[in-house]
Amino acid sequence: MSEVVIAPKTVVAACFSAEGVAELEMVYGVAAAVGLADQPVRLAIRRMEAHGVLDQVGRGRKGRLVLTESGKTRERLDGGHLAFVSSQDAGMPTWQGVWCLYAFSVPERLRAERDSLRTALVRLGAASLANGVYVSPFDLRDDLAAEVAPATIGRYLITAEAARLDGPGLGDPKQVVETLWPAADIEAAYEGLERALSDADGLSEEASVPTRLACALRLAAAFTFALEHDPLIPFELRDPDWSPPIIRHRFREMWERLRHDLPEVRLFRAHDPSATYPTLPADGTRS
Repeated sequence: MSEVVIAPKTVVAACFSAEGVAELEMVYGVAAAVGLADQPVRLAIRRMEAHGVLDQVGRGRKGRLVLTESGKTRERLDGGHLAFVSSQDAGMPTWQGVWCLYAFSVPERLRAERDSLRTALVRLGAASLANGVYVSPFDLRDDLAAEVAPATIGRYLITAEAARLDGPGLGDPKQVVETLWPAADIEAAYEGLERALSDADGLSEEASVPTRLACALRLAAAFTFALEHDPLIPFELRDPDWSPPIIRHRFREMWERLRHDLPEVRLFRAHDPSATYPTLPADGTRS
């Protein structure tokens, strides 16, 4: 990741208050601070409104955006994923020594259903083991149920557990992990976050609110990018010097510094380091 790229929709999503309202004055101000013109932001708002994520009330900078129930549901799913990250960084859940397998064969005419299963499994960190077969060290069934239509799961998804995986590049658990989820690729995804953290260290205390929010937004974008490329493999399956948890700890420390004197917008609530380590099952499930 050569640089942190902030999409207009990311700016919009970041500016919602705890009540699900975003003032357009703030949205456009933060967008300008990260180098975005008004037009792409307006287009992002229209697309999000068309997808049922938000409603716009009023026009221009005096208007506001309101999250719909669909938008709030997506926010809750994202929050659950971040809670899992925090819990793992606290040392739980631990690996139970079992590989969870997910297999499906969906007719070509039902490509949308097939793609929904594949997309959800990949987003949840599962790796492709063979055509139509995915594997994870975690039980992902509850997470899949939250993202994929129940009828699709009921008709096509087969789950199983295996104590050992054998084949090219497989065998020992750490060997399996390195083959399916190479460490170098994941560490590379955190390089942008390390650069964003270095930039945040140099932020002036006199910086304006939009400028400080823009800095936080760059951090959040880099953090999100890293997590999107990190399957969050249990620590015991990685080498002792595994760096991503250390970088995430640095992020949480910087996040707390930035949020201290800034408005309580969704951006901070969604990455709240004070909401760390909720009680999660220790049996390898993610939710």
